[in-house]
Amino acid sequence: MQNKVIFIVGPTGVGKTELAFRLAKKFDGNLISADSVQVYKELNIISGKDIPKDTQFIILPELSKNVSHAGYYNYNSIPIFLLDVVDSSFSFTVSHFQDLAKKVINFILRKKKLPIVVGGTGLYIKSLTSDIETVLISPNKKLRKELESLGIEELQEKLKSINKDKFESLNHSDLFNKRRLMRAIEASRIMNHESRIMKEKKYDSLTIGLYCDRDVLKQRIDKRVDARLKTGALDEAKSLFKNYENLSRQVKDANGYKQLFMFLNDEISLDEAVYRWKISEYRHAKNQMTWFKKYGDVRWFDITEKGFDKNIENSLREFLR
Repeated sequence: MQNKVIFIVGPTGVGKTELAFRLAKKFDGNLISADSVQVYKELNIISGKDIPKDTQFIILPELSKNVSHAGYYNYNSIPIFLLDVVDSSFSFTVSHFQDLAKKVINFILRKKKLPIVVGGTGLYIKSLTSDIETVLISPNKKLRKELESLGIEELQEKLKSINKDKFESLNHSDLFNKRRLMRAIEASRIMNHESRIMKEKKYDSLTIGLYCDRDVLKQRIDKRVDARLKTGALDEAKSLFKNYENLSRQVKDANGYKQLFMFLNDEISLDEAVYRWKISEYRHAKNQMTWFKKYGDVRWFDITEKGFDKNIENSLREFLR
């Protein structure tokens, strides 16, 4: 495949994984999940893995350094990597993803297969396609403990005082996301002393973006949330909630889990939790589109247009010549 990699991006609920499987069958590809929630074991229904329980999982020891285990599911004869990588208590970072994903991409290329990276976590995608200043900066546990005690406004002011340019570059979602503010402060403090920017050859890549009308997407999200509730989302949340104190911040804040945990903690009703879950998914989808539209070289396809999938296949054939 001559170092060629396909990326499939877009908002939650738009059908990225379905397209990825179809392309993998047609173009002899292997899939790599770029989803910050699906890396966790035990997070199955709410996260939307949709992998049957009896699907074979093949562990690859060479990928498992620093994580509990890594390998791939052999689903309908298509390998899909970077699902169920770590336990729910593990703080999985962009750096972890980048390290694993690069190993997986090289593993797939050595097999003469086409790596297809699919997901909506923008930083994960960016870590493979461009330089990210913060990705090599190790977490500072002492600093994080200090920052945990601060409120959103205090964190905003702290970031503004040490890195005004970074503060002004954040979108609305980032400005009110405590974990992202803490990470920005942590990175800015280190980079004030020494910039550690990755400089290495990137992949020859094609990035395919999927989108649709906002109302259509909301309907798809509603349908998906309702389906996950019917197939055991609440039971999954209850199982995780038993160990709530030990869950990673990423798990506690993940869409669906966060709202159902609030219900289980008697903070809101189940109807309110479901409503908030859907609203949070709408906002997440909007933020993803904002991110990827700024991202750069993406070929966008409207999933409601007739023949959009055939047009994608033609673009892929042209890229792979």
